[in-house]
Amino acid sequence: MGGNWFDALGGNWNSPMGGNWADTATSPGPQVFAMRADHPLAEIPVPANLTATFRASDWDPDLLALAIMPQFMKAKVGTKTWDAAIALPGPAAITQAMIDDLLILAITERPDALSEIVQQNQNFQTSWLQLLNISRASHPQTYLLMKLIARCGELAMMMLKLRNPTRPRPSQVCPMLYPPVPVPGHASYPAGHALIGSFTSACLAELVPAHAQALEALAARVGFNRVIAGLHFRQDVDVGLQVGQQLKPFIKQCQLYKDTLVAAQAEWV
Repeated sequence: MGGNWFDALGGNWNSPMGGNWADTATSPGPQVFAMRADHPLAEIPVPANLTATFRASDWDPDLLALAIMPQFMKAKVGTKTWDAAIALPGPAAITQAMIDDLLILAITERPDALSEIVQQNQNFQTSWLQLLNISRASHPQTYLLMKLIARCGELAMMMLKLRNPTRPRPSQVCPMLYPPVPVPGHASYPAGHALIGSFTSACLAELVPAHAQALEALAARVGFNRVIAGLHFRQDVDVGLQVGQQLKPFIKQCQLYKDTLVAAQAEWV
């Protein structure tokens, strides 16, 4: 969802949502070639290069982004870490009016929103790349910055969801909502797409302030599409958007984020 993406070595290898998304169309990296068993390429003499190093550009951004996690958990604004500072309002009691609202959206809005809903179900951060007209190849440090944000957002999302671990998805209350994409395997409150999207937009707005309004609108749209899909109640998304913005001051205390932000700023000069 937030970090996913593809080709991840580790925990986020299936049904990506957060930090492990991939800009697969333009991702740099070595290609893989088959080699004949009877005539191997290894027989071709190549001068030894004993000074080779693992280049910074060769690092997998998904894996490198995991290094920010200890910093993020210790980061403080004032005297509080993010998990101590963020106080979630209690989820509203589910009412028939809330279900009726989602059923109406499923009829009136879902047909037109379906393509966006499906595209944004996984790898939804690529919408931010498209908005900024960048790729991993063109803006590698900005791409890494987004990975750092997504990884921290995933962690915050799960820890906050565990405060209300039994909050059902709308389709569990009303199966006739029939979400057009698989229902995620975690509780509904707060909404993860909204949280990570808002977090991403808040941070990128500092990097590219000319796009601030569009970035905020994109996060809201991605979040509301999850309501139209029957995956979230409106409050889930509203709170997720608020929390994403509240996380920004904490990631800014992380040295890896600070260093990457400086490098990313150089890409926009």
